[in-house]
Amino acid sequence: MSKKRKPGVLSNTAKQKLAYAAHKKALRKEKASPARPPPSKVKKQNQRPPPPFNKNDCVLLVGEGDFSFALALKRHLGVSNITATCYDDEQTLAEKYPQAVDNITAFVDTNISARPQDTDKEAEDEAGHDNMDETLSDWENNISAKPGKTAGEFKVLYAIDATKLLKRRIFSKSSRRYDRIAFQFPHVGGITKDQTRQVRYNQELLLNFFKNAKPLLTPDTGTVIVTLFEGLPYELWNIRALAKEAGLFTKTSFAFDASEYLGYKHSRTLGNIEGKGGAWKGEERKARMYIFGVEAAWTVANRKKMDRKGSDDDD
Repeated sequence: MSKKRKPGVLSNTAKQKLAYAAHKKALRKEKASPARPPPSKVKKQNQRPPPPFNKNDCVLLVGEGDFSFALALKRHLGVSNITATCYDDEQTLAEKYPQAVDNITAFVDTNISARPQDTDKEAEDEAGHDNMDETLSDWENNISAKPGKTAGEFKVLYAIDATKLLKRRIFSKSSRRYDRIAFQFPHVGGITKDQTRQVRYNQELLLNFFKNAKPLLTPDTGTVIVTLFEGLPYELWNIRALAKEAGLFTKTSFAFDASEYLGYKHSRTLGNIEGKGGAWKGEERKARMYIFGVEAAWTVANRKKMDRKGSDDDD
């Protein structure tokens, strides 16, 4: 004869059923809510990547203003192989950015340590500076060195149009290839007040730059780096699409922090603002750095093969 249970007391079977039902409910709730990654992963995802320049990179800078970016790469990041170019001739550059003269002198001086804390001030004062009037032919004679491996090579080239690099012998006839080709805040200047035309002119600037830079990159690993302000009108330029049209793909992009390039100051395309001196501080707005790469030949071939296969399947 079975014992009678007290009122309100569940049997073991009933308890098991309730526990199972609660377990199923918890599983359904877990599936419905988005999974949360561990705190360590969230922190890692939010971290800004380090500057995309390595000490041993062979770097080409185009569109330099007062050359403070080139100097920052040398002094702060320790990059030891940099060719820095600007659109203006030497005289015009000095008139637009008086501070460029001192920056260039420090940039080309191989007696100045790559990092400021390692600089021997007395030795620096006694050291002579490189000849600033070095001719292009002298530069071409020096390209026989293995690209990207020569320590302490800092070159300045004036009157170089970033949209016509391949029309210059120093680039088109040279075997030198660059690991990084960077263009900081490209802009055509105030050509017109019509925003539609201004956007088109800047798009042409970027597209032609991409087309000229691509053949000069180190195969497979070389990257093109462009920094732009965020928001209008810059987002209308559609930089990702322009790079794709030139045969490049977007590897990544991230918020640009000028403080990571010690000594760098953004310079206005038209030069220093009259009466204020120093470098233009821009619009005090956020900026973004874009990294573009060239797909490996086998990757392109495979993608075309898959495209053809998909087209055949549709038929």
